[in-house]
Amino acid sequence: MSAVDDAVCSVQDARFDLGSLGALVLHSTVLALAVIRRGRIEFANPAFLVMFRSADGLTGVLLADIVIDTDCHRLAEALADAERTSVRYFGNGCRGADRSFDVELCLETAMLGGEPAIIAFAWDVTDQHRSDERLAYLAYTDPLTGLANRALFADRLHQAVVFARRRGVGFAVLMVDLDGFKSVNDSYGHEAGDVVLQLVGQRFQACVRDGDTLSRIGGDEFAVLLPRSGSRRSATLVAQRLLAALAPPLSVGGHAVVVGASIGIAAWPEHAGSVDALLAAADTAMYRAKRSGKNRFQWATEQSSRDLPPLPPLTWSAAHAVGVKEIDDQHMHLAELIDRLSAALKDGLDPNAVMADVDDLIRYAAFHFATEERLMEQHRIADLVRHREEHRRLLHDIGNLRVDGELASLSLILRYLQEWLLRHIDGLDRRLGQALVALGCH
Repeated sequence: MSAVDDAVCSVQDARFDLGSLGALVLHSTVLALAVIRRGRIEFANPAFLVMFRSADGLTGVLLADIVIDTDCHRLAEALADAERTSVRYFGNGCRGADRSFDVELCLETAMLGGEPAIIAFAWDVTDQHRSDERLAYLAYTDPLTGLANRALFADRLHQAVVFARRRGVGFAVLMVDLDGFKSVNDSYGHEAGDVVLQLVGQRFQACVRDGDTLSRIGGDEFAVLLPRSGSRRSATLVAQRLLAALAPPLSVGGHAVVVGASIGIAAWPEHAGSVDALLAAADTAMYRAKRSGKNRFQWATEQSSRDLPPLPPLTWSAAHAVGVKEIDDQHMHLAELIDRLSAALKDGLDPNAVMADVDDLIRYAAFHFATEERLMEQHRIADLVRHREEHRRLLHDIGNLRVDGELASLSLILRYLQEWLLRHIDGLDRRLGQALVALGCH
């Protein structure tokens, strides 16, 4: 006799009392259940009453009186559909005057007392929804400054392009790089640098309008999308406001810190016909502003829109080594893949080929992460959970830089990957290398 046959016999020998199981559900303080006929509640078990905070019972009460939604017909339609098939319904549960309670109902028909009735199982999903909202917030928000992150900026930029093409209008992008920020980190430490970025973000936020998107896209780089800016004058005014906002010193740990900004501005469709070309044109103008004296802005030119510079290459050296050959070799290959994509952006290769290279990079990154996690498990390195979280976050963030199944911006992905790789190596991976070397792993 097989193990499955043994299990079946055990169940049959147990002689479950299905009536007892039904009574358990009816009197449950955990699983909320109600019986509904003609839209009214005929029975509600203890858990259902507790969920809706009803001490007096709910017999005879219309379900629509305690489950509220903005479309009064949606619940009625769900109840009608439940007569044919199982239906899931989401609404707002009413607890007296409190209507902030999110409820999920599973509705299905059963024969009770010879007549059909709808059985409603209920779950309070308020905490789940808040958790989902929190995850969505984290997915599109820079955790340090609270500004839009690269993924949200890419999405808004994509929307601006679609709108501009449909309506035949223009918009502008500003790329902003802080001047003097490195000296803040060198003089006062990275924590002070983080405070500077937060304060700069607050000042910049006061310079843009509702509907504009201010984003921190990496390190001390910010970007501003002006989706309804059809004139040079309006974009120029925003750039001037950003520069003026940094004129007063920042108070950081009792020190008066002064930083400036170099700003490049590019307009659609004047300077580019694609998202990455637009960002590159603004980048080129920003570097011209930096070379011409800093703390100023420059507009893109027709020449800069044709001459798209690749991102500075990731120059690999012994300084990046963590001391474990397998990890160092994989880091070097990741840097090579990022540089290859940067060259592809410069050369304007076929988008499908570029997408394939991006997917190769993501797959290799996942392979590298698995290598690190395997070594950490094998040698019982205590930082495994934090490492794994950062690995998952990177892959998740890259996924968010896709819009409608396509890359919103290759240049934004490359910026992110360059910054992430070096920061990760100099932080978590360097400590990992030290721990592994101490355990004899080379």
